[in-house]
Amino acid sequence: MSKLSPAERAKKLSEGLDYVKDLPGFERGHPHYFKDPMIDHLIEIVLQLGAELWVVKDRQMVTEHLLATHGKVTPDMIEQFKPSPEMREHLSRERKELTKRLYQCLSDEMGPPGEAAFVSQVMQGSGNKS
Repeated sequence: MSKLSPAERAKKLSEGLDYVKDLPGFERGHPHYFKDPMIDHLIEIVLQLGAELWVVKDRQMVTEHLLATHGKVTPDMIEQFKPSPEMREHLSRERKELTKRLYQCLSDEMGPPGEAAFVSQVMQGSGNKS
């Protein structure tokens, strides 16, 4: 299998998505949502940190479970761990609660549609990207 260039990968990922191409942030791999690109970068940083935090929390819960049930933990045990349906539900609940705590303010503070300086709104109003 040959490796796709970034442009080829973006094109392949965008196939069949014509109906969303006019939405702000559509461009794969280089999304722009706000007029100030620094805001986009900061949001991306926060999203990445949240994802990393979840990985650490998930592994910590698995580690604690293995210690409680087996009295020991190895990296292999963590990697091979398959949660029971009950634990899967617990992990899902914890992930949803973390996501809500971290990101709810992003949607709460947006206000009614049209208040945020989205790129598409700026472009429609001024006729250019700057």
